[in-house]
Amino acid sequence: MTNFPDNGTDSVLGDNKEELIIQIKKLFSDVSTRQTLEVDEEKQWLLQNCTNSEFSGIVQELTVIALHVLDAIGRLQPVNSITIAKETGIPKGTVSKTIKKLTSKELIMKIPLPNNKKEINFYITPHGKEIFDLHNALHQQFESAVAIFLKKYDVHELQFLKRFLKDFMEITWHEQKL
Repeated sequence: MTNFPDNGTDSVLGDNKEELIIQIKKLFSDVSTRQTLEVDEEKQWLLQNCTNSEFSGIVQELTVIALHVLDAIGRLQPVNSITIAKETGIPKGTVSKTIKKLTSKELIMKIPLPNNKKEINFYITPHGKEIFDLHNALHQQFESAVAIFLKKYDVHELQFLKRFLKDFMEITWHEQKL
């Protein structure tokens, strides 16, 4: 994990709302930067924990989007590309390109529905399952760490955090009226 300097963000007691808003905006920026760095850390974890040397090269080449598409196929199979796009929030065109890459690496296979040449379902291959399982182990470790982290807050703090995050997800910043 990458640690960012505190920069005195805890030094204000909360009396100055404008100063707190500035500090919160800075923290959002720091969180965004950290998320970018953690994508690399996620890939490093996968490479370090990949026991099959044949797959380490494939893991190195996979993007985070490819891992999420593979994950969706592994969880939802048989599944079509429209469902993958809805489930992951990844645009349909990106899902299609990613599916081609995953198919070329023999991590997934596509099987047309009988009597319907347009509709194709995707399944994970045994090679894809190994990477799927590895990625799933990483996410289980992450979920466990998040649960431990959140337990340090009381119920009222968690309720506020939940409300804040729901509000944050619903706002459209470019349409916000001042």
